[in-house]
Amino acid sequence: MIFPWRKELRGLIPRGFLRRDQGEGLYVSDFPRFPGSDEVERALQSAGFSVSVQDHIAHLDGSREKYLSFLRSLPEPCEISLTEDNFALHQLGKRLARQSVPLEAQPLSPILITLKALDEGNLPALLSLLPPILALLQREKKPLPAAAGKLILLALAHQEKGDPLC
Repeated sequence: MIFPWRKELRGLIPRGFLRRDQGEGLYVSDFPRFPGSDEVERALQSAGFSVSVQDHIAHLDGSREKYLSFLRSLPEPCEISLTEDNFALHQLGKRLARQSVPLEAQPLSPILITLKALDEGNLPALLSLLPPILALLQREKKPLPAAAGKLILLALAHQEKGDPLC
């Protein structure tokens, strides 16, 4: 598993649903509806997650430090066989991964979008989601997210071989 936060969150949230956030965050949960929600919220924050509660729904995301720690721990992806099905994603991943931008300087929003697509198991969605964001970053002369490229390449390797480390 490339992205372990769902499993980690599920271990910290004993009751309620845990779903991908359709908005700005990573996940949402209704754990605040249940007794003991204050303890759950403290445990989540101690584990490096940010929690924002609105109307008994918690919007969950990783802190910047949690993202950076996770991204630093990623292995180097192995080479994969190029096919008609994976060519465009592979090229996008390679293009991004070649960027020599320090992790701390990379924008998190495209990385978050990539992680959501990984969590959903919908890598092809990145072919339509990322290019407009990347174009805007380039127009604004901002760094591109090399970590998003690495995530894409790891996910492709995992799909092909079941082991991103090869």
